Amino acid sequence: MNNRSFRVIQSWCKYLLFFGGIFVSAPTISAGSAVAQSMLLGPGNPGELMPAIMHAYHSGMGQIVIPPGIYKLPEPTGGFYLAFDHLKNFHIIGKAVTFVRSDPTKGGINFTDCRHVTLDGITLRCDPIPYTQGRILEVNRKQHFLDVRINAGYRADLTNTSQFSSEPPSCTIFNPQTFRIMSGTEDINSSKVTKIGPREFRIYAHKTRPFLGSARVGELLAFRSYIREDIALDGCSDMCIKNVTIMAGTGFCYHEIGGAGNNRYIDDSIVFPPKPHAADIPPLKASNADGLHSSMARHGPTIIGCHFEGTGDDGIAIHGTYSMLQRAAGRRWIVLLPWHLKSYIRPGDLLKLYNPHDGFLGKARAVAVTLVPDYHAKRIPAINMGFDGKPPQYCYSVTVNHPVAGARYADRISDTNANGSGFIVRNCVIRNNRARGMIIKGDNGIIEDNVISGCSVGGIEVAPEFWWNEAGSSCHLLIEGNTIKHVGYATLNLPYCFQAGAISIAARTTGPAAALDHSGIAILNNRLVDENGINILLADAQDVLVSGNRFINPMRKRNNRGAAFHFAASNLIWMQQCKDILLANNRVVDPGPAMKKIVGVGAQVSSIKGVDSGFKVRTVSVGMPPTDRTGAGGNSR
Repeated sequence: MNNRSFRVIQSWCKYLLFFGGIFVSAPTISAGSAVAQSMLLGPGNPGELMPAIMHAYHSGMGQIVIPPGIYKLPEPTGGFYLAFDHLKNFHIIGKAVTFVRSDPTKGGINFTDCRHVTLDGITLRCDPIPYTQGRILEVNRKQHFLDVRINAGYRADLTNTSQFSSEPPSCTIFNPQTFRIMSGTEDINSSKVTKIGPREFRIYAHKTRPFLGSARVGELLAFRSYIREDIALDGCSDMCIKNVTIMAGTGFCYHEIGGAGNNRYIDDSIVFPPKPHAADIPPLKASNADGLHSSMARHGPTIIGCHFEGTGDDGIAIHGTYSMLQRAAGRRWIVLLPWHLKSYIRPGDLLKLYNPHDGFLGKARAVAVTLVPDYHAKRIPAINMGFDGKPPQYCYSVTVNHPVAGARYADRISDTNANGSGFIVRNCVIRNNRARGMIIKGDNGIIEDNVISGCSVGGIEVAPEFWWNEAGSSCHLLIEGNTIKHVGYATLNLPYCFQAGAISIAARTTGPAAALDHSGIAILNNRLVDENGINILLADAQDVLVSGNRFINPMRKRNNRGAAFHFAASNLIWMQQCKDILLANNRVVDPGPAMKKIVGVGAQVSSIKGVDSGFKVRTVSVGMPPTDRTGAGGNSR
């Protein structure tokens, strides 16, 4: 017998023992399932995890139940610790199971082109903590740098480009008493980092955006490291990720990209990792970047009962992407697609055309899509993400059902059939994260009964972002029954912040001919608590109902958010470039001195009802218990 034959027989014996023991010892398990209970798979033998899962799948078991314990995953040869391709109708169950990965430059779990697969119950942890943090020792505003000492117990390799990427890491200022993002601050975007001691570094800020004016000696800084996905769904559909916890996330904790979508996320969590053994300061962040990021799904996600805390960027982001118009000749467009999206636009898709400055230009439906392999795409200097002129570039000839007037080179195209439409976000909690609680760009969505608290930039923001190449504008949204507490506090003095409201329906277009694109939006029965500045912003929107909302303790302090876009932050609600707005049955409880007016109306506004009649104001008597007043972070971690 040769060695190869011996190994094959040995492998089959191992799995017969493995699954045979299951069927003998667990007769109550139904046919079509596998429970991993033998000594071959367990925390002491994590290398068996992937083979056992794949054997259960290929054997038609229908599911595998992983024995409880902590599994230190073997270092992967590819980009992810665990990678699954083309699975269908399968359950991976891991109650009381923790997967630990040690290399933050490798992703956690990746599913590619999978359907009807459930991942249930596991905790995925990166150890050691991938990002780092420290305390400010000196601030030199004349030379645009600050010095920082890395906290004990955290990694001190900020100049290691393999771990912190080739770009100098950005950092966020935290309060040394509360360990929350410092009020009135913005990220420091570094241009250079140099090592000046064993754990000391000098951080040079970009002179174009030197936010050192808000930094003080003794405050804490948190740095972002190399970003990798923790759980990724690439081109998947009808997946279910439930009861899953991400601890010390390396990037987009949950990321779905492309595919038919319609994936579900049920009772998932993002939590802070425990304090390192040698540390005296707890971790300031729970992840490098977003909590749940849905990109270009043809049906948006259903997100129910999730709890995301301390994420290094947005809690939930749902969006598509823009392609760039290279040439328009009647019904024929030459279109440059970003990144690897070779089949993004499909026949039958509804395409919306935008100019980044003037806004929505018109829409048409794709009739035919054909690759143009020899087309040399133009490049615009300093263009936004995805169009950097680097190969490979994918150009397509797209025939539309009718021409769009004014279409020209460098206009952007949003494929409304691949923007995450049909999403649901319900009964979720998003707390104490950098940036927005939610940033939404899909149509036909429901956002209801969520709690959004202590998010540094905003609560629920509905807005396209050309500079991030994230599409598009939203139609037919229900935003109902949410509680939004003290958000936007870190950027309250930024005049160029166009997502200036605790709830914003806005677009960053200032052209006088900008057409209105957000439409059919209902903002109902929400509670907005302790919000300074604009509570609800409506800009570039039409057909919006604002009814039954309560504004509790609003506008205690002045701010300047959105001034560059002519937003007036002394108004509880600000409207600009919008029409057909109905305001009804809203209540304002104990407004602060910064509120000069309830409803402010800017340029290009028409058909507004309820400016005077749509609100009742009640002032709380002195000595009355502040039952609706809460802090930025709610309960501690």
